[in-house]
Amino acid sequence: MISISNVTKLHKGSPRPALDNVSIEIDKGDFVFLVGASGSGKSTLLRLILREDVPSKGSIHVLGENLVAIPSRRVPQFRRKIGVVFQDFRLLPGKTVFQNVAFSLEVIGKSSAFISDAVPEVLKLVGLEEKADRLPGELSGGEQQRVALARAIVNKPAILLADEPTGNLDPNTSADIVNLLEKISQSGTTIVMATHDVGIVDRLKRRVIELKHGVIVRDDKKSGYETALPNTDQVQTIEPSGEQA
Repeated sequence: MISISNVTKLHKGSPRPALDNVSIEIDKGDFVFLVGASGSGKSTLLRLILREDVPSKGSIHVLGENLVAIPSRRVPQFRRKIGVVFQDFRLLPGKTVFQNVAFSLEVIGKSSAFISDAVPEVLKLVGLEEKADRLPGELSGGEQQRVALARAIVNKPAILLADEPTGNLDPNTSADIVNLLEKISQSGTTIVMATHDVGIVDRLKRRVIELKHGVIVRDDKKSGYETALPNTDQVQTIEPSGEQA
């Protein structure tokens, strides 16, 4: 579903690659945490998967598309298969909850009948069916993130990318958002989530990919945020099973 092979990403003027010879395979239905300090390459990796950027070297295939060779005119259609949730919600302040979610369907040409059915269904999933007529400013931070999540999944994407979706939320609200992500994952959606939230990663025990200075230093299944490796300054080659190669 997501195949990243020997990818290096260099930004102009930067002495160090944002990503350095990174290779990852992510299968359908996987729930993957990307962890690492700020500047480790997590957001760069998500942008490459979304085809907001292209690698300097290497190849990326997502949902059968070669993202290095895909024509620009086909990129919008490709992105319709991917939902995205950000730390800062990015809601339209002058539109209601219903309208914010509906807008993502309107821009891809969905019919009014489809929207009328799909939006209430997804608002019920995220627990906001009774707040469809509220404006974002009338909601708590956690409720706004639920709206953002509803907007990201209303078109039933194959992949959901989440970039620090709990970064502005308190621990209890963060747990609620991640419970929703788990529910979405169980429906078969592939989730890739960049996070600094130690508690969430430790509780869920899903696959953890750790980046440091643009290099993968750990790729473990059913792992916590911290690694037991004695020296994480040294790059280690780890199979997803958690056993050293």
